[in-house]
Amino acid sequence: MRGTNETTGPVSVTGWGPWGRLSGWLVRTRWAVYTLVTINLAMSLAGYIYWYGSDILAAPLWKWPFVPDSPLSGTLVALSLLAYHRGRHWHLLGLFAVTGAIKYGLWTDFIWFTNSLTSHTYTLEAWSLSLNHFAMAIEGLLLLPLIRFRGRDVLIVAAWYGFNDLLDYGVGPHPRVPNPWDFTAITIFAVGSTAVLSLAWLLHALARNRPTKRRGGGPHHWATG
Repeated sequence: MRGTNETTGPVSVTGWGPWGRLSGWLVRTRWAVYTLVTINLAMSLAGYIYWYGSDILAAPLWKWPFVPDSPLSGTLVALSLLAYHRGRHWHLLGLFAVTGAIKYGLWTDFIWFTNSLTSHTYTLEAWSLSLNHFAMAIEGLLLLPLIRFRGRDVLIVAAWYGFNDLLDYGVGPHPRVPNPWDFTAITIFAVGSTAVLSLAWLLHALARNRPTKRRGGGPHHWATG
């Protein structure tokens, strides 16, 4: 998943204020990176086995990357953190990780919230998974200031997650959820989050690469940030 805009060297974050400085500190700090990598990989492994194990084994081999949505996102976050910490700016990998972490982090919180509206309770499992996935979404936002992506990167990522949504909610079987009676709302949230995130990334990429006028009325150049 290395993008053609891959770069190497020290992390440089501009234009994000305190949030960007926090992101830069995070990936430069060895203990912070390896703590988060360990937690992400441990939680992802638990998800592969506990939540998606039977679904993975029941699916054909070509479907395996599309079955464990949240665990795969956690794995991509861990790989991205390691890459940026080591000065390898694999921006396409980063965009995959950010999109998955935010999409499936918020999606999991959504299904447990909608489930609580009918069950009128939050079980220990619901609380633990909700907090874990909310933290994953925050990790995605922390990675966002580090990555530099172009429109074609956005199209690749949008196609991947759009196809994933098609498999989950069009072809099936869909991910195991505690409230199948809310399947329509869950589907709308999943597909809508892909569309909203893809549009946000595309607008961000266009804004970063828009032609700007040089001082003094000179010719236009491309602002790449």
